[in-house]
Amino acid sequence: MSHSQKPSIGRIVHVPMPPAANNGSDTAAAIVTRVDEDEETINVRIFADSTASPQEWRTSLTHADELAYDPDDTTSLYRWTWPPRA
Repeated sequence: MSHSQKPSIGRIVHVPMPPAANNGSDTAAAIVTRVDEDEETINVRIFADSTASPQEWRTSLTHADELAYDPDDTTSLYRWTWPPRA
């Protein structure tokens, strides 16, 4: 794992989102719902900025230092990162 923090259930992370499903933003907040034993992959519930879609659930996300939503690469949706410090 390339980051010093460890994911745990209930922590907030950022995930890539299609902007059309997230009020124009390509990043959404998500809450960790499961951490695999190896601490390399997590499951999340996504909180998109939209009333049109229900809270999405994604599984087996891996950590990335930076997120980049790519509409031509569905694997880009299965990454997560820590929110930047303000």
